[in-house]
Amino acid sequence: MKSAPSGNNRISLEKAKKEDIKDIVDLIYITEPEPEEEWGYGSEKERKETLEKLMKMDNNRFSLDNILVAKKANQLIGMVLLIEGKEIDRLTINSEKEVVTKQKGLLNKLGFIYSSLKGWFFFEECKEDELYISNIAIKPEHRGHGYATIMIQKIYHIAQKKGYKKVSLVAKNDKLIQFYESIGFNLVNKKYRRMMTVI
Repeated sequence: MKSAPSGNNRISLEKAKKEDIKDIVDLIYITEPEPEEEWGYGSEKERKETLEKLMKMDNNRFSLDNILVAKKANQLIGMVLLIEGKEIDRLTINSEKEVVTKQKGLLNKLGFIYSSLKGWFFFEECKEDELYISNIAIKPEHRGHGYATIMIQKIYHIAQKKGYKKVSLVAKNDKLIQFYESIGFNLVNKKYRRMMTVI
């Protein structure tokens, strides 16, 4: 586990609030290379509306309760969605049930169900003994200052407080794999870019 940058990079990680939702929706959305697999078919506006609805609901993967916001001088600069490994299946099923109801037309409903089932059978995001970083993002104007590294250091402390010894994530591209490797994550599944670190 590498140490975070020092200097004038002080940020806090705080529970997300309703007034943060618009910023969070935009940040989560850009972290997903295939947003239709998370929030269904339709326009970007429709998918963002679905995500916003999920965030306002309890007991699902995207509930506001699972989200922390990074703030610097009381300004939201980033976010992280954390899911306990032992809860991920239940929370994801609840999200997917809601997304299916938002799909227009039988083909879209069936397409989303097929995509979800394929994910269930062929891909394991995390293990039960891991704290999972589902989505993490920094606003573009705040990138390059080491904030993601600081956030991850803070996530390690959260994981330890919750009794986890491992933190995992899925890197969305090769550049992110290199970044996460540079801060101590190991690639444990190359095909799906699943990464994990022991804290």
